[in-house]
Amino acid sequence: MSTVIFGCGDIGCRIAKQLVNSGIKTNDIQAFVNSVESAERAARLSVLALRVDLDNLQRDLSICGDTEFYYTVPPQKSGVIDQRSRALTEFFNISEVRPAKVVLISTTGVYGDCQGEWVTEVSSTQPQTERGKRRLDSEQVWLAWGKANHVPVVVLRVPGIYAFSRLPRERLLKRTPVVAPEECGFTNRIHADDLANVCLVAMKKAAGGQVYNATDGHPGKISEYLQVAAHVLGMEPLPQISMEEAKKQLSSEMLSYLSESRKISNKKMLDQLGIKLRYPDFKTGIKE
Repeated sequence: MSTVIFGCGDIGCRIAKQLVNSGIKTNDIQAFVNSVESAERAARLSVLALRVDLDNLQRDLSICGDTEFYYTVPPQKSGVIDQRSRALTEFFNISEVRPAKVVLISTTGVYGDCQGEWVTEVSSTQPQTERGKRRLDSEQVWLAWGKANHVPVVVLRVPGIYAFSRLPRERLLKRTPVVAPEECGFTNRIHADDLANVCLVAMKKAAGGQVYNATDGHPGKISEYLQVAAHVLGMEPLPQISMEEAKKQLSSEMLSYLSESRKISNKKMLDQLGIKLRYPDFKTGIKE
């Protein structure tokens, strides 16, 4: 069976690399990308990459049916519905293409602010940000499409993704302050390679319609993560400020992250999929 990775950026290429390492031939993998950089990255893995613009989707995508389909594309930057997921599922309807199975990357942001409480897959979804609302819409679109067309769709709710190559170097070089840990909410993470592995295992093992929190299960404070990242890059500790000062100094995007606090459980993922995390917390994986 062939594999399609739709949105083959960093995570998509890690999926492709793990597939190749497992014995899948590169000519059985097809990648769709929206940037030259992503196309070049896929080419270094000897994977065929086709450019596509999901914001202006053409109806001539060369996608065959009966494929294992990984969808890693984030929604567009504004609005509360995911136009990209709607465009692609409509293409499937018009072309009558039916993947064998879909694994969708979503976000734990769909839970909204949980005031530091533990969250499982049965917790209510109450996204406060437009970003979270778009992701929840994406989940709903794909799950509804899968049910209507008898295609198993699996949703992975993913928190912050990290790896040494993904460290926020620009932010750290600017010496942007961090909020004091005691005033920060809880955030969650997963290493990029662990996430790629979860995607592969979900494709093989997860039943259609299932939702999994794809996280390492060790919540922490964003300020602690940034300070460790600075240390790993050989920098001095970042300046620390209060939340009141942060409201005056930090970007609206960063403040939106700081306004939400939750601890995400990964018990369902570990128990049902048998996942063995290579990096159980960011301190073990931040240099990799």
